[in-house]
Amino acid sequence: MTSLQQAMDIAQERAFEKRTPAFPPVSDTIVWWKNLDKDELRQRARSGVNNVGLVLAVIGTKLNELGTYLAKI
Repeated sequence: MTSLQQAMDIAQERAFEKRTPAFPPVSDTIVWWKNLDKDELRQRARSGVNNVGLVLAVIGTKLNELGTYLAKI
């Protein structure tokens, strides 16, 4: 009788584990991190920083032109 009870307990634990997965799944996160292409990520980050620098330069130039225009009025 105890083996039946043990089997029922094991089945109940397995059913509970299937219903309640870890959030976020740690193993999926580890696999994603290992498969991440670090060189591509570095290149994309460098490109993004370059784009932000260009936008700031254009905004600075336009702000300077606006200030010069307002000073002449």
